[in-house]
Amino acid sequence: MLPAVGIGVEQEREFLAAGVPFRERGRRTDEAIQVMRRCWEEPEVTFAGEFWRLERITVLPRPIQQPMPLWVGGNSEAAMRRAGRMGDGWIPSFITPDQFRVGVDKTLTFAAEAGREVPGDHFGTLVNFCLDSDPAVARSIALPFIPRGRVDAPTLDACTAFGPAALVSERLEQYVQGGGSKFVLRPMCPPERMLEQFERLAADVIPAFHGR
Repeated sequence: MLPAVGIGVEQEREFLAAGVPFRERGRRTDEAIQVMRRCWEEPEVTFAGEFWRLERITVLPRPIQQPMPLWVGGNSEAAMRRAGRMGDGWIPSFITPDQFRVGVDKTLTFAAEAGREVPGDHFGTLVNFCLDSDPAVARSIALPFIPRGRVDAPTLDACTAFGPAALVSERLEQYVQGGGSKFVLRPMCPPERMLEQFERLAADVIPAFHGR
């Protein structure tokens, strides 16, 4: 298991719907990370924070992995700082390869400033893809499933891969060159086509990377 946390998208209405002040999301996440780590590692936890109070709480079963790795998502500098200060890896989404490369360097710097180390192979990103020999067809299949309002059109083009297997491989290689080694590949397609997309990904893209 490899849990990852983030503060959510930059859409205040979602936080209002949940009754959570938008400006508290970062502090809440930081405190939640502290609580989770203690519950994963200690037999009994008492905690008094700004947002949560626990009195002699035990969580079972505790993870076999000790300490349990925790990755941090998010594209902002605050997310990079959180990953460096509190996380064991950084895995953003909707980020271009060039932005990703800068983020890896910043995360490593923030970790060093906090007296910590994030291993060099603990960086990755989410890549939305759709495989088809015709890029126009792939984009038309993917379009209804792409989250709206996350990034502008140039960024979307640079961080997704809608087209042949060679394009998906090229995009992954760009992130590898920027310091990435762990990837979440999510097919943008109707549910009934997901299995086909994963089969094509496994046959036409993944072997070249696993062979390294």
